[in-house]
Amino acid sequence: MTFELGVNYWPQRRAMYMWRDFDLGEVRNDMAHIASMGFDVARVFVLMEDFLPAPMTVSPKMLGHLVELSQAAKDAKVAVVPTLIVLNMSGRIWWPAWMLDARGRPGDLYGDGAVLQSEVLLVASCARALAGDRAVRAFDLTNEIDDAQRPRTRGAARRWASILGCAVKQGAPGTPIQIGTHLPSLTTANHMRVDDLGALCDEDVMHAYPLYCDVARSFLDPELVPFSCALTTGLSGRGRPTLMQEFGLCTAPQGEPGRTITDDFLGQPRTQYLASEDEAAAYYEAVLDRLARTGAAGAYAWCFGDYDAMLFNRPPFATAVRERTFGLVRADGSEKPAVDVFRRFRRRRDAGMIPETAVAPALDVSADDYYLAPSRNFERLYARWLSRDEP
Repeated sequence: MTFELGVNYWPQRRAMYMWRDFDLGEVRNDMAHIASMGFDVARVFVLMEDFLPAPMTVSPKMLGHLVELSQAAKDAKVAVVPTLIVLNMSGRIWWPAWMLDARGRPGDLYGDGAVLQSEVLLVASCARALAGDRAVRAFDLTNEIDDAQRPRTRGAARRWASILGCAVKQGAPGTPIQIGTHLPSLTTANHMRVDDLGALCDEDVMHAYPLYCDVARSFLDPELVPFSCALTTGLSGRGRPTLMQEFGLCTAPQGEPGRTITDDFLGQPRTQYLASEDEAAAYYEAVLDRLARTGAAGAYAWCFGDYDAMLFNRPPFATAVRERTFGLVRADGSEKPAVDVFRRFRRRRDAGMIPETAVAPALDVSADDYYLAPSRNFERLYARWLSRDEP
């Protein structure tokens, strides 16, 4: 199995507003740049607010843009992973207006008939639009959906994922399915259990950032990401390596040292770290090396580029300052030092210098026992992981 290199993508001048202000020329240029940096895959995001403007109504215009994006990626020899149910994105929940009642409360994503049927229509429409497209590496059902709304029960989460997964498989038979899960599926009882989702998907994926994890030893802890991958494989129980679908860090301006800030995180203040660009490069290098050595399936950086300052007065950037500079490419299009890390890794991989490695063990209890106390077990197992090479 080849270690896969990917990057999460929004265009720098349009960000989450890309679909309603679609610029195919910009997308083509970005896909060519992504290919030149050594990436195999770009993960892209179907924002429900744009693609599902009313109940049971998928925008043909937006579907057309998705097909155009896929073609642009194919022309650049980059595969795509479309994430199909996107509400939670970059520090904001992007609810379609029709999903909210008069008091601003959303319907039940997992059980409300009109909402669920509309979600099914959306994922099925995207799957049919891209069926047979060689550029589509996989379909990702959703992105960290529990931050938008936590399922009321474990059964509701399983049923929801199963219904959406079946709709995608019917629309695009043979294309693998993923579900974009993050650390709360390892550290909390959020009902989005890794073993449940693993049984419904073709691949296991995880998102992990020391920035958002109190168990991490620092904002630059290089072990948290590979540990989270290995633990996901153990909990899934499918015997397959896990893809680190999101990892990365935000940076301070070029030439400036790293510094901490207090930032907005889904409506709550949280201390964050803007790393120096050199710290970011060292972090990416350390994490990539550890992921390869511990048997991960691959790694997707968050994200392609920093955003243009003209977006800073718009959500989410007006309040989520860290989201402005998570990129590998600066807002002016120049590359940060981390890009060379990925290029070097790609050359080593293609030269056969990244050996295939079995997934490192990280779980010592059953999944059921683990989820009796996920936070405590995560902390305990991480401490064991960190001490594994000690005499």
